Amino acid sequence: MDRIVPGCVRSSRRGRRIMTTQALSSWITLAKDALLIRPRPFEEMAFGRATLRPAIAVVLAVGLIIGLIGALAGVGELVRPQPFSVDDFMTQFEESLRFSESFATDPQAEEFMVMYRDSARAFAQAIAKIMELPTPLPGFFGRLLKWVGAWLSAPLALLGKWFFVSIWIMLFARLLGGRGSLLGYLRASSLSALPHVLGAFAFLPAVGGLMALVGSVWGLVVNYRAVQVSHGLSSDRAVLAVLLPYLVLLLLAAILVGLMVGLMLAGIFSGAQT
Repeated sequence: MDRIVPGCVRSSRRGRRIMTTQALSSWITLAKDALLIRPRPFEEMAFGRATLRPAIAVVLAVGLIIGLIGALAGVGELVRPQPFSVDDFMTQFEESLRFSESFATDPQAEEFMVMYRDSARAFAQAIAKIMELPTPLPGFFGRLLKWVGAWLSAPLALLGKWFFVSIWIMLFARLLGGRGSLLGYLRASSLSALPHVLGAFAFLPAVGGLMALVGSVWGLVVNYRAVQVSHGLSSDRAVLAVLLPYLVLLLLAAILVGLMVGLMLAGIFSGAQT
């Protein structure tokens, strides 16, 4: 006789749990309520069973959807691959050098830029020759394997990003007085991956960038609710816990850029004096 568990049916023949329509409907409702920032799904995830499996399942499922959208967008390249163009590569390379060339005022810097440009062209020509070499697999099957690999790597990339960001947010939440457990917060914060599906449409010409931005901001708002519910923080402290990791990262990036620009200017001025 089959034993029924919430949302699943256990098969007596194979001993496997099969998801029912009711279970799928409950997951869809949970995702919809999370996207609407309602407290119930976050409470269920944060204070449910002490296991990380539902959180990992949510993130991997979202990653598979993101990867599938990107794979479907790249079907054209799978059938008709774009050849590597040395001229196109050098055009993009020249555009990236425009800012650096404004600092190349002395002869030594100009000579370095010429050598740098020649090296880039030689590199591009080498890549073009490598692309023309025969491969063990026919071209289509090689591209097919790469296409499938790009699709299946999306869930793992999203899983790593989610875990890394969640650990930092957890740290700041604790510093701000949060009382929740790491497991409870990770379960609740997995729902913040849902809006990032919009980022998969970044390839669209006019609205892709806007959709990706909306997905990122929406994900932060969902994460805010996860912090607030799982840690019992006030609204302002939950906002700080979510934003502080990104603000610290921006501050470190600004310091690094400032140091690089300072070293570049110091080198130019010292070269001009000699």
